[in-house]
Amino acid sequence: MTERAAYDLDVARQVWVVEDEPAAAALAADLCRGAGIEATVFPTPLPFLAALRDASPPSAVVLDWRLEHELSAALFLATRHRYPTMPVVYWTGSPTDLLPAMIRADGSTRVVDKAAGSRAFEAALDWATREAPAAG
Repeated sequence: MTERAAYDLDVARQVWVVEDEPAAAALAADLCRGAGIEATVFPTPLPFLAALRDASPPSAVVLDWRLEHELSAALFLATRHRYPTMPVVYWTGSPTDLLPAMIRADGSTRVVDKAAGSRAFEAALDWATREAPAAG
């Protein structure tokens, strides 16, 4: 059994989504459900950080770069600190080149432009929950 297959037995296809815009959060959750993935939406950072600290890890994390009162760089760093290889999907309306190099160059991260449509997001979800290395 591969490392990824063993990980998948422990963690159902589940993602945590940090998105403060209600319509985008609902769309992300709908796209996840449509792909057979359970989504937990966090509209603010603090509940996400508490879950990251206390709950069993998801298969992947979906982050929006620009939250209402802050950028999500701290959430990315907290995720990397706790789970160095956790697949992260940045689903953002910000131009990719505005994201820090540490995010763009991270091998366990995919950046998806919200304007690219649902297929790009679904492909990133598939990568994150099936193809990316398991979180350690």
